[in-house]
Amino acid sequence: MPPIDDSTRPRVSGSVDLTPRQRLAGEHLRMIHDHFRSQLAQLGRAVAALADGDGEGGEDGVAAVRESLHRLGPELSAQQVSGLCRQVCRFLTMHHSIEDQSMFPAVATLAAYAPVATRLAEEHLVVHEHLERVDELALAVLADPSRVPELVDAVAELRSDLESHFLYEETEMTEPLGLLGLGL
Repeated sequence: MPPIDDSTRPRVSGSVDLTPRQRLAGEHLRMIHDHFRSQLAQLGRAVAALADGDGEGGEDGVAAVRESLHRLGPELSAQQVSGLCRQVCRFLTMHHSIEDQSMFPAVATLAAYAPVATRLAEEHLVVHEHLERVDELALAVLADPSRVPELVDAVAELRSDLESHFLYEETEMTEPLGLLGLGL
């Protein structure tokens, strides 16, 4: 999958001066994303340790990687962490579903911001492809440890695109959220 291309994104932010109160929803969105950033850093450390041989190898190393991926959502029990791959991106999927079903349609009522909302929804699909690929590779490494470099690359691509997505969303959604009085 090609990386998210920043140069093709519609840009509208900077056209409105918001009050401090109107900026609160954008700040809350950034705090939610900061939680994910922290979890992505943990995932990156687990994968790096697996690749460097500094972490646990075999099933334990892969379990650490998958647990980090699962932690992109709320705290999960050990049973949930070892569950089906569909649980991997549960919280991120919920976060994106809320945006897709509630936030983006509301933002699209402001014509200037509609292209941004559409683009962000499209990027959600790319992010979820990344999540599925990372989880598939984490499982594949159990059977074939030579695939660790693929996993390292997949995590790096996930982090790059997701960070880019978060930054774009934080920049472009603060104004419409403030104008509409939407809370998160």
